[in-house]
Amino acid sequence: MSRLPVIVGFGGYNAAGRSSFHHGFRRMVIESMDPQARQETLAGLAVMMKLVKAEGGRYLAEDGTPLSPEDIERRYAERIFASTLVRRIEPQYLDPDAVHWHKVLELSPAEGQALTFKASPKQLPEPLPANWSIAPAEDGEVLVSIHERCEFKVDSYRALTVKSAGQLPTGFEPGELYNSRFHPRGLQMSVVAATDAIRSTGIDWKTIVDNVQPDEIAVFSGSIMSQLDDNGFGGLMQSRLKGHRVSAKQLPLGFNSMPTDFINAYVLGSVGMTGSITGACATFLYNLQKGIDVITSGQARVVIVGNSEAPILTECIEGYSAMGALATEEGLRLIEGRDDVDFRRASRPFGENCGFTLAESSQYVVLMDDELALRLGADI
Repeated sequence: MSRLPVIVGFGGYNAAGRSSFHHGFRRMVIESMDPQARQETLAGLAVMMKLVKAEGGRYLAEDGTPLSPEDIERRYAERIFASTLVRRIEPQYLDPDAVHWHKVLELSPAEGQALTFKASPKQLPEPLPANWSIAPAEDGEVLVSIHERCEFKVDSYRALTVKSAGQLPTGFEPGELYNSRFHPRGLQMSVVAATDAIRSTGIDWKTIVDNVQPDEIAVFSGSIMSQLDDNGFGGLMQSRLKGHRVSAKQLPLGFNSMPTDFINAYVLGSVGMTGSITGACATFLYNLQKGIDVITSGQARVVIVGNSEAPILTECIEGYSAMGALATEEGLRLIEGRDDVDFRRASRPFGENCGFTLAESSQYVVLMDDELALRLGADI
């Protein structure tokens, strides 16, 4: 008889906050909640965003002053609303008004003259261009003379056409929750999101492990965009072009399967089955289907399933923008009929829109077969 897979826990983080116990959902419908539930939601977000500390069952302001849920709502509600969900891209991600790029600069020497400059011999290109000549100079440097037209790439900054995204709540940094040195952001998010999902079951992980065989635990997860920031493939591909070295960590940590591997090895300490199935917007669903299959077939009894994406990067924004897929500042201006754009209204799935909006998120669910869930007393 095939086993029935059931969900016994879920968790993660996105622009609305923490997913477990419906905290993120509450933020999305906060205008429709009763005062007590609204204050509880705001208090949770205030702690996550480091606006308030929770110690000994009390809420404390930065100066140590005790705060009630009513105080938190009065002091921080507007700030929390402005710093969650879809909004203008914040500078800690990238400055949408000053994105770094290289501008091509063509230089030509004046007639009968050469372009000259001093440099260290170690800084010269190899091999030396045919129209360059060098001569010894003072302090171990050389005098470089360029005799023909040449092309340089110089640092420059420009504005992105897309300036809105769904970002994690301001002040919440997933990498601060564990030793995340050199980890790409998407990997950081997957580690803390899977941990949130596992803890949401209310069952100690050791208890779960003691009730199944080691090979009856599986993890299926992925990242369609891979890890594209400087600690992953982004740094791998850009380092030499920027005059830096490639690190030993950028290639492996950039894999689209790395969220799966880290959860399996470092969060769970498991030796069970793993896999990463990716497919555009359906990556989570593909991995969920795989998790269902291994439970119904009896190959696994506990499965962690999820997806983690951190696409708020210049390259991702430029790529989707080139396809005409994203809501641009100008497009929003035309829709709203005014110059002052409300970036919080960039995502309009059920109304007049000019494209979709990128967002970062990491979501995981814990699956068990029905017999194990009932035996452990899990909430289904």
